[in-house]
Amino acid sequence: MRYTLTRWFLSLPGSWLIRLSGKPQMTTSGGRLFDPAGQFVVVNALKQGIFALDESKSAAELRTLWEKQMKPFEKRPLRSVNRKDWTIDVDGGSITIAEFSPKNIQSGCPAVVYFHGGGYSSMSIESCRSLCEFFSKELSAKVFAVDYRLAPEHKYPTQLNDGNAAFDWVLANAAELEIDPKRISVAGDSAGGNLTAALCLKRRDTGAVQPKAQMMVYPFTDYTFSYPSMDELGEGHIITKRHLEWFRSNFLPDGELVKDPYVSPIFAPDLSGLPPAIVITAGFDLLRDEAKAYADRLSEAGVETQYKEFSSDGHGFMYADTTASVRAANATIVSMFKPLL
Repeated sequence: MRYTLTRWFLSLPGSWLIRLSGKPQMTTSGGRLFDPAGQFVVVNALKQGIFALDESKSAAELRTLWEKQMKPFEKRPLRSVNRKDWTIDVDGGSITIAEFSPKNIQSGCPAVVYFHGGGYSSMSIESCRSLCEFFSKELSAKVFAVDYRLAPEHKYPTQLNDGNAAFDWVLANAAELEIDPKRISVAGDSAGGNLTAALCLKRRDTGAVQPKAQMMVYPFTDYTFSYPSMDELGEGHIITKRHLEWFRSNFLPDGELVKDPYVSPIFAPDLSGLPPAIVITAGFDLLRDEAKAYADRLSEAGVETQYKEFSSDGHGFMYADTTASVRAANATIVSMFKPLL
């Protein structure tokens, strides 16, 4: 009910929503204007303390709080998509992989291994459940969401190792999963986009089977936080530069790792030989410039690359599909990714 009411409210005229937000329409470099519905969501989330970084709390306490804050906005599961959870063994433990598949999908379909965001310190496959259902339905593919282990309890390279193990498991079990082993792609958003890039680099470097394609949505690509949008948009949004610094301190066991290519893919000396790539950014995202730089480097290295900026949206927009702007953006993302599967 909350989702339906929010979607209705955010369909009000943009001028009303700007006025109700209590602030002039937000702008950033290049003449970008924030979507009025998106601005209303951000301003009110900040007022309510949603995703506020209280460093007196532990990472475990914050991730529980943040997921609780998002609970009222969850959509009901799609009846047209089935879910089955698998548990796989990984080095030092086990992880869950949630399989999402459209009802009546044909055997031999494509698959996407999906990595959620959350700065490697928060969120889960439950956080991305509705997004994975959407992708599964619209892409006519099975989506395997990976519940990789989180920092600071599990620091780098645990997440990369878990992601690799998940991809290997999907590949090895393709027959049982009724998917085409030659059509397994990877995708992720934010930290999950970083994991997507790192996984493709690692598998190329080790000679492992590569994904058919990769899609990175507003990904981390530079943990030195050196690009202009980091300071331009580092405050006044739900995710701030201070959040990212906190995520980084949780994730990395050693500060000298910030330029390791499997941590910050922008520092990889060679990006050739990687799968076809899609890089998505948002105009009001502090990660915008580093993600664009990574897309440019992929293209320069001869990798088939598609780049798209949604100039009126902010970080994490794919999850906020109560706004018309995000629904249109998500449909465009599907139209870009589907031909690569």
